[in-house]
Amino acid sequence: MDKIVTKKDRNDNTIILLKYSKGKRNFRKQNFAGINLSGLSLIDIDLSETDLSCANLENCDLRGANLSKSCLKGSNLKGCNLRGAILNEADLSYGNLNHVNLTKARCKKTNFYRSHISSANLQNSYFSEANLVATSLNKSDLSYGNFQKANLNHGFLTGSNLTRTNFQEANLTNACLIRAIIDKTLFQGAEYNLQTLFDHHFLPEKHGMSEGGYISVAEIVNSLNYLSKTGSHYLGKSIIVKYLEKSRPHCEWVNSFKITNKGSIHYQGALTEIISDFELKWYQEWVKNYIQNCSIMVKGFIDLLEQDKIFLQQDKIVSPQYLNYNLEQKIS
Repeated sequence: MDKIVTKKDRNDNTIILLKYSKGKRNFRKQNFAGINLSGLSLIDIDLSETDLSCANLENCDLRGANLSKSCLKGSNLKGCNLRGAILNEADLSYGNLNHVNLTKARCKKTNFYRSHISSANLQNSYFSEANLVATSLNKSDLSYGNFQKANLNHGFLTGSNLTRTNFQEANLTNACLIRAIIDKTLFQGAEYNLQTLFDHHFLPEKHGMSEGGYISVAEIVNSLNYLSKTGSHYLGKSIIVKYLEKSRPHCEWVNSFKITNKGSIHYQGALTEIISDFELKWYQEWVKNYIQNCSIMVKGFIDLLEQDKIFLQQDKIVSPQYLNYNLEQKIS
């Protein structure tokens, strides 16, 4: 007699195996958090919009699978075969994807934040606008892949194959490309900074890359506290705390800023960090939402602000004296 699997029995793969063996492929919008599917063959399965957080998919055969908009945060996909899989807008942050096969996979706007994708095959894959912040891609094959507008800030590409890879308009600030194979790689419009590491013979300007200016996290914290203090003067601290929280974009980086009940903003991390163009845009969205909320109560609120303190008019990051910035300065 087949075992009946309840919602509490999510680590048991019996229900999926049974239905899959009978021809079922649609497992959309299910809660399989923590499930163990290691070593199984589930070709062409549809797991889109499904919760697979902390799941064990090691060495699973998911060729052609649909995992779009699914949550695989913290999951183990080591050695998984995802050739031709669809992972658009999925969350694979903090995941283990070492030795994975992502050949011809579609990963548009996919979140790989702080994931490990080393010694992996990403040939001909599509990673446009993907979040690869602090992601390890060491010794992986990215040849012929499309990483246009991807965010690789603090990413690791040491020893990776970048032959004919498209990094146009990508964010490569603070990234490491030491010993990477660069052959007919497209870098036009990609952003780098002084912390981006290339081999000594590589000249980013000759590849059409642009060097960004710099804004430190400390300056962002000062700016947010200036906005909080100004708003509190007109609306009071309790309302401003509410508006600051309400205005936050849904972004992990923005969530690193903590707001006290008195309206003070603190950053959980190093104030010396240099923000990327992408992070500047998140900050700007936060500020614009905040100003819009304050303007409901205080007409012309934006006119009360000193524009040079809130970085709203900048398309590129510009902060000339960031290296001399007094990080010990206390925010009043």
